[in-house]
Amino acid sequence: MPSRWRWRPYPTPRSRFDSASGSLRVRYAGDDPRVALRECFDRDHRIVARARLEGHLVELTGGIRVLDLRRDRILDALGLDDQISTSRAPDVWSACQRLTDLVHDWFGERCDGIVYRSRTTPERGANLAFFSHAPLTARDAGPLRDQEELLRTAILTDGFTIRGWR
Repeated sequence: MPSRWRWRPYPTPRSRFDSASGSLRVRYAGDDPRVALRECFDRDHRIVARARLEGHLVELTGGIRVLDLRRDRILDALGLDDQISTSRAPDVWSACQRLTDLVHDWFGERCDGIVYRSRTTPERGANLAFFSHAPLTARDAGPLRDQEELLRTAILTDGFTIRGWR
């Protein structure tokens, strides 16, 4: 639930665009529920434990200013390629984490986050790593266990195992 979200930075980065310095916290969103589900449970090999079904799906809306890593000219200007969005190599993740600190240093509150291509739905999916000052409004869409169509699709087409559902 967004009202209970904490913005305390992680001392050590955990995910792709977490701050390398531990100076700020980012949160992640997918451009639709399927993308978000695939990204969230990718580390768990697409296995959703019963307890995780109590987590909530949150819809974010609002106009934001981002560094868009899906654009060739942005990647070229930064001397990067698409690995910044899709690679799991430790040196690439380190570069992502340093980039978060640089973006925040360069732009401050004039940039609300970083958009990047989804590695689990690369043909059309996008993710957002957003900062605490991003002017987003959150709507609670309810617990994951109640997202029947999303969970059915995850099982039937995305290879998910949902434990303790139905």
